[in-house]
Amino acid sequence: MENKIQKENNNLALQNYETLKGKLSKVLENQRISKKKQDQILETTQKGFIGLALRNEELLKSNDQLKQQLDEVLKELNAIKQEREEKAARKEARANRKWLPKRDLMTVEIYRELMKAAEGPTYINLRTRIRMALCILAVTGIRINELLPLKVSQLETLFKENWIAMDRSKRGPSNHKAFLTKEGKKIIHDRQKDFQLIFLMKEPDSYFFTAETNHYKSLDRVVITRDVNNVMREVSNQLPDKPNITSHSFRIGYITQLWKDSKDIEFVKQTIGHRKLDTTSAYVNKLSDQERQKHIDQLK
Repeated sequence: MENKIQKENNNLALQNYETLKGKLSKVLENQRISKKKQDQILETTQKGFIGLALRNEELLKSNDQLKQQLDEVLKELNAIKQEREEKAARKEARANRKWLPKRDLMTVEIYRELMKAAEGPTYINLRTRIRMALCILAVTGIRINELLPLKVSQLETLFKENWIAMDRSKRGPSNHKAFLTKEGKKIIHDRQKDFQLIFLMKEPDSYFFTAETNHYKSLDRVVITRDVNNVMREVSNQLPDKPNITSHSFRIGYITQLWKDSKDIEFVKQTIGHRKLDTTSAYVNKLSDQERQKHIDQLK
């Protein structure tokens, strides 16, 4: 479209020149100027019109460049505006969110009670699935949604070699390896019958947590979260202090125990798969007076 406008402007300039040339020729003839002089004047006039046409084309190009620069500036301003609006929306969401009651950490004693509850007479496939979920959450400290992508082959590695590789959620490092602690190895060994049952029933490349009819489609997060938390709620109501435990209590307990055993927050951060140290620090529960005294006594 712009090239067409430029062409029309140039044609118009030439038409104006031809008209003026005719009029100028008549004037020059009446002035009795020599033919050579007339040609010189006409040539100079022609050059002037050509120069104007070229100048007009340069102005159009310059206008295009300015328009492009303006578009880029507007695009950047809109991006900044959108970023500020999104930041304000996140800030408002944080201010308005409802804080859940603080969850208690998982302990060995509570874990044992959970396993007893999961041994009940309910449908065997469901109970086995719940026991396996509780076991893996306890020994790895992963989030409950990170159970769903696990394949049978990954759990075979965990059972036989005491480590498991997985992609962590929430921007954690990909292909992160989780290693079993001494207590974790014991927990896995105690559930070997459950593991062996699933290894016999499913192919290595199928999902570990599935419905009974389709081993190549992982369970929905809502289903496994509901099943696990139902058992945890049942056990919590039976305990004297009624601890506020959910599936995330395993992660809290795992991180806290790692820190108490190692006293190395960077080691805990890398083990659990956090990217920021502040995230790990937020999980760590304060030591009791007895625990602090014990560690003081161990210092040289």
